Amino acid sequence: MNEESQAKSLADLIVEFNKKGWSAATGTNYSFRDESNDDSYWVSQSGKDKAYFQADDFMKVQLTGEVCREYEQFKPSAENLIHATIYQNTDAKVILHSHSVNSTILPQYFLDKSESYLLIEGYEVQKAITGYTTHAQELFLPLFQNTQDMDQLREEIIDRWQFCNKAYGFAIGNHGVYTWGTDLATAKRHLEAYEFLLDCVYKRMLLNK
Repeated sequence: MNEESQAKSLADLIVEFNKKGWSAATGTNYSFRDESNDDSYWVSQSGKDKAYFQADDFMKVQLTGEVCREYEQFKPSAENLIHATIYQNTDAKVILHSHSVNSTILPQYFLDKSESYLLIEGYEVQKAITGYTTHAQELFLPLFQNTQDMDQLREEIIDRWQFCNKAYGFAIGNHGVYTWGTDLATAKRHLEAYEFLLDCVYKRMLLNK
């Protein structure tokens, strides 16, 4: 798939995610890598309304996280450095992000209990996450406190990278979940799975009260 097709396919998916309530008020950020270029990626511009997101709302960024010269007049997402970190440490081609209610409040709930992982087990949909083959496996989703200091957050993610890598994602308290994949279909599967699983965790908590 060429760059234009990738941008169009991801832009269309971003609009669909917005309809699900996963990107209110211009929130969330997304990116993809052009398979023909090993030293850059395309990330969503800051402040774009995801209800109307289009292919030309992406901008080109170097793998270091620095904006490419021809796009210096545009501003990347505030979390651009997170995307750079993921690309530098994986074979990911697409990174997706969600600001759904569940992915926002549940990570913080567990962080407030001094838990650094959200344990998910017993759900068939866990098998949608690459590397998980049975509902009996324990899936640990790493949790991080929210911060505007992206350099600090980057270091914290790198310190626990082996766990993020195994989960193909992580969540930030009062913020949302990040996940990725080697293509758009895989990344989409991962995000939809996490959204479903987080909803299950929340509703199980309500039933257990």
